[in-house]
Amino acid sequence: MLNVTFLAHSGFLVDDGKRCYVFDYYKDPNNIVWQLAKRGRELWFFVSHVHADHFNPSITEFDGPQTRYICHQDVPLEGKVKKCITMRPGHDATLDDVGIHMYGSTDEGGSFYVKTNTANIDSDSIFHAGDLNWWHWLGDTPENNADAKRMAWREFKELDGLSVDVAMFPVDNRLEDAMEWGAIEFLRRVEVKKAFIPMHLNGPLWTPSVYFKALFGDVPVWEPQKEGDECTF
Repeated sequence: MLNVTFLAHSGFLVDDGKRCYVFDYYKDPNNIVWQLAKRGRELWFFVSHVHADHFNPSITEFDGPQTRYICHQDVPLEGKVKKCITMRPGHDATLDDVGIHMYGSTDEGGSFYVKTNTANIDSDSIFHAGDLNWWHWLGDTPENNADAKRMAWREFKELDGLSVDVAMFPVDNRLEDAMEWGAIEFLRRVEVKKAFIPMHLNGPLWTPSVYFKALFGDVPVWEPQKEGDECTF
């Protein structure tokens, strides 16, 4: 069972009952992570890349015996906190009973796949995309958008056949009519069993289009309505 809390933008806290996984902490207006830290909960911070809306250096303030940091290799935390590992796309890590794989990105950094208990075949799995998306900008040049498509296809191909319980993926309003394209191609390749969660909205809440619903009407979608919303899957 996973309890997922939306912090802000692309930031989420996922609690599996044993530890709390904090993805791309940017801000936490409800001080949810601090409250958990004060209760002595085990906190694992995952940082997909260095963009300011995904990485807040203040996460070092949580450093302590119950805290770990798992970061893309470009994130400057190694040596600044007690327990930190760096990863790059294609790499695997096993920490305690948790399996981690870093997939690629179509911008900076990478994306995370986390298996909460490698010894249990039925354990929960989490995918956080970071800035992995099909970044098709309607006003961009045909050449740039062709490059964006090639990059998206290359990275999405690595996900073919993946199955996850909970997936957090960008659905960015700034892409206008193309805002769902990345999510559609992601879900063509990845089975999401419990919740597809849009993030990185940069604008109003997402209302899935008729086309999206026709393609993926059986995919469970949870869209937080405000910062601090939570749901259990």
